[in-house]
Amino acid sequence: MDAVDAAEARLVASGIISLTLAARRGGTEGVVTTLSRLLNGWAVLVDRYGEPIAAVGAGRIHIDDAITAATQRSRRQRNVELQTFPVGRPEDPRATLVVSARRGATSRTRDLATQAAALLDLTYFPHRDARLEQLARQDAVEVLLHAPAALARSVAARWGLTGDLVVCVVKSRSRAVVLETKALDWLEELELPPVAGVLDGDAVVVIAPEAVGAWIDRVVVAATTERVPVRCGISAPAAPGALAEARSQADRAVGVALADDRPAVEFARMASVAELLRALPSSAVTALVEPLRPLAAESDGQLLESLRVFLAENGSWEAAATQLGVHRHTLRNRMQKIEELTGLSMTSAEDRALAWLALQARS
Repeated sequence: MDAVDAAEARLVASGIISLTLAARRGGTEGVVTTLSRLLNGWAVLVDRYGEPIAAVGAGRIHIDDAITAATQRSRRQRNVELQTFPVGRPEDPRATLVVSARRGATSRTRDLATQAAALLDLTYFPHRDARLEQLARQDAVEVLLHAPAALARSVAARWGLTGDLVVCVVKSRSRAVVLETKALDWLEELELPPVAGVLDGDAVVVIAPEAVGAWIDRVVVAATTERVPVRCGISAPAAPGALAEARSQADRAVGVALADDRPAVEFARMASVAELLRALPSSAVTALVEPLRPLAAESDGQLLESLRVFLAENGSWEAAATQLGVHRHTLRNRMQKIEELTGLSMTSAEDRALAWLALQARS
């Protein structure tokens, strides 16, 4: 991808976020207004009967042309370069989005208008508002974790978050606990922005550093007084654009919370592994490394190295396989053998934490 394509992709990504937030806050009118601004043109939403639902930047002549294009009526259309996008099922659209954009942005127009049409399908039919809000939160969390700093800062500001941010990861051993719902309830009680979504099965929450104390108190009450089987890891504060590492910190902290059976653990307050091992009696260290002895008996050290890399990459099959220079299936076979030899399950955060400590104790 060259620089021009990369810049175009960033504009589209930023535009999609703007459209999603506009849908959440301004509904149908918000989407149409934002789209017309992004395209530097006009946009008209026409229902299946040829009646305009919303129009922004369009004069009477434009609206007439939009109705003609949407309904394919056999009357003169002054602007023949209009683009139409079905809202709802293409074979039976509930409405049609008609846009006119400045020349030279055909691909961007198509991408943004397609996203706008999907959002309009949600906003124009109120019973689907809950799903729309969920999508907006999910988009916000993913952008904050993975987008470049400028875009992440912009999105954070729209959700009422400025400056450094903290990532919290909430896990539960019980499938009966709906993590996202719990996280949103706590955010609402604390009057914090509802920036929470489910990633890889965990609830990921983004809050301001000054809210960490109140958030931890709420998690502790939930886990102890309310008997909700949840554990939470909290990252150190980080600037937007560096939140992927903060997510990794929160993952490691929640692993400790699970292993130690503590409601919440802050990464910044975690004792270093070296300090922890020094504090253990020699008998405890011996017991800790005992499950790895069958792996150490392997002459080539292949299994130990595979385990170390797998844990260092936070259980990512793709990243670990790439670093080891093997196929994912090969890595899966090795991990299966490791589980058989050690009795530890790599799907268990507690067992992964024990394995990591054991590896550190051997070094």
